[in-house]
Amino acid sequence: MTLLAPVALAALVVPVVIYVIHWLFGSRRRVRVPALFLWADLPQARTGRSRRRIPPFTWLLLLQLLAAALAAVALARPVGPHEPPRHLALVFDASASMQATDVSPTRFEAARARALDRLNALTSLDLVSLVRAGREATLITTGTADGVRSAILALQPGRTAPAIREALALASTEVAATPERRGQILLLTDGAWPPPESIGPLAAPLEVGAVGGGSENQAISSVVVRMDPTGRGQTAFVEVANQAEHAARVPMRVLADGAPLDERQLDIAARTRARVSIPLPVDAHHVGVRLLGHDALALDDVQDTIAPGGPPREVDLLGRASDGLRRAVESIPSLHVRAADAALPPDLTVLAGVLPPQLPSGPLLVIDPPANSGRLLGVGLGSGARVQVSHPLLQGLDLAALQDENPSVAGVPGWAHVVLGTLQGPLIMEGRLEGHRVVVMTFNPGVSGLEKSLAFPLLISNATSFLLSRSEVAATESGEAFDPAESDIAPRPIPTFPSAAPVTEASNGASDLWPWFLTSCLVVLGAEWLVFARRG
Repeated sequence: MTLLAPVALAALVVPVVIYVIHWLFGSRRRVRVPALFLWADLPQARTGRSRRRIPPFTWLLLLQLLAAALAAVALARPVGPHEPPRHLALVFDASASMQATDVSPTRFEAARARALDRLNALTSLDLVSLVRAGREATLITTGTADGVRSAILALQPGRTAPAIREALALASTEVAATPERRGQILLLTDGAWPPPESIGPLAAPLEVGAVGGGSENQAISSVVVRMDPTGRGQTAFVEVANQAEHAARVPMRVLADGAPLDERQLDIAARTRARVSIPLPVDAHHVGVRLLGHDALALDDVQDTIAPGGPPREVDLLGRASDGLRRAVESIPSLHVRAADAALPPDLTVLAGVLPPQLPSGPLLVIDPPANSGRLLGVGLGSGARVQVSHPLLQGLDLAALQDENPSVAGVPGWAHVVLGTLQGPLIMEGRLEGHRVVVMTFNPGVSGLEKSLAFPLLISNATSFLLSRSEVAATESGEAFDPAESDIAPRPIPTFPSAAPVTEASNGASDLWPWFLTSCLVVLGAEWLVFARRG
């Protein structure tokens, strides 16, 4: 307890004064007696000053002393510590790695249990904001602890990396909107993500609730199926990663159109990858790979793809297609270039030098698009200088064959991801444009002579296989695609996120206690008057 006006404690002298008054001027009780002669023969008291006696502690005296003391303390304005209403922002890491089972039953369920325990410690006056950090940061709800509880129970993890930076920024914004409350941000995560870019000071202190922590996981990194040059068979190229800190023997099974085709054991050193090639029948269409071990994350133990085998896919070749481009497309056994006036929609459309206002249906392979197209407006010069060597579009390709190519666009459109680029701009991009799977080659292969090299048919084969497999697999899958980076479930060091929460009245709140003392004083005075009236 703190006194805002301690000088008022001088009023505590009043109880002393009351006691002195009782001592000096305390009244004697008057008693009627039948006669005075009974005291006639008593010895006379000595003359002089009468001896004073300590007044007895009657109820009347005690109540007066207590009322005076309570009034004196009330004048000193006592205050006590007061906990202001809180605003708790719960940030849930909903990434794929949170489905790891190294914590029973999963990391995500452990985070859910921890969040529910935190809600139990809140009062009905506290506010809770729930933020989900999935592929995007989403504010699920804001309300009381009881209202948010059902939203937490309904929350589910995703299959992508978490947008931690965006989620923390969103939580900070929500807390900053209630400056009268004591803010707190709780991040529930396994820490299996790289450090995000700086987001500046947060509006409230950040607490990290870590769950999990192991790295025991093996994953299928990629599955690529190519038609053999003879056209009489296919080959599946499978890459399996061991993310554990020790060597592992991983059982693997390959299926073709649902039937088991191959089963083997892979010995993989710690934190490395193993690559195997498996022959497939020429007519195999759906290819699946399964890891049969028991690691912590099951999401990356299954991968399916569409092989170029099976019945040929229909292709439309539109625009200014050169003879070299036509030969490269027709050399792929799984493709059939059809007449442009066919009634049924094609499985794939190749656009050479054009990008019509109304895009054809299905996946698109765009070669040397017009640089003035609004769909290709980028975000800045030089933003495409990167190489994704392991990308399926560059599989088996000699990149030296593309070193003389000049891109027709300088920036990267918002819908695209650069696979190969230079300081002048992106050369090969892939993404989703207006609902279509698209691969764009932003150069003219006929100018540099690339059309006449062995690399060009392989590049076209990679692009068509990538588009057709992604298109057909996406048609059979629901929800978001698994992010391969989530296979590394080992936690990283979590960076420090400073907070710039101002010291407000809410953060150092205090409640006045003097009304309680004054009320008690009035109650005691009422009791004192009642005792006095009954005494008569």
